[in-house]
Amino acid sequence: MKLNQTGNKPNPSCGTVRQKERGFTMVEMLVSLAMFAIIVAAVGAVMVPMRRSYTTQDVAAGAQQTTRLAIDFMVNDIRLAGLDPIGEADAGIEDATALFLQFTIDRAPAGGEANGEIDEGELERLTYAWDAPTRRLLLTYDECTGSSDSVTLVDNVSNLRFTYFDEDDNVTTDLNEIRSV
Repeated sequence: MKLNQTGNKPNPSCGTVRQKERGFTMVEMLVSLAMFAIIVAAVGAVMVPMRRSYTTQDVAAGAQQTTRLAIDFMVNDIRLAGLDPIGEADAGIEDATALFLQFTIDRAPAGGEANGEIDEGELERLTYAWDAPTRRLLLTYDECTGSSDSVTLVDNVSNLRFTYFDEDDNVTTDLNEIRSV
């Protein structure tokens, strides 16, 4: 071991600094900082579009689910079109075009039985229509009774057409021959 001029052991924290204990130079720090900034910018450049894509896909999935639910709701009601268990309500399709379907159902109230009449306020006269100017699929309850209510089932519907088929699966416009929609 070497001794300094005073005869003591040298103290590494005083005076000269050993080569291994120098630390980083300003240039090395700037280069490291620049590399870190480039990496963060690259990760950000990838993450921002991915987040936007995720949000877009999430909104599209929500719209598809809403549309699917509305179509299922409409299909269930259309399957009941003409339901007349007693045979006295004269239930059935009242009007049908490519953009519009109106029909009646003699529903049995909860816990009750069908009464053979199309009752106002009992959701027994239904109209499904596509309103092209507002791009909405509408459900109207009890139309033609003076107390109708319209509900928007789906917004931003770009196109909807009803097609009617007879018992042989031929397209028909005769209300009495319609067997499926």
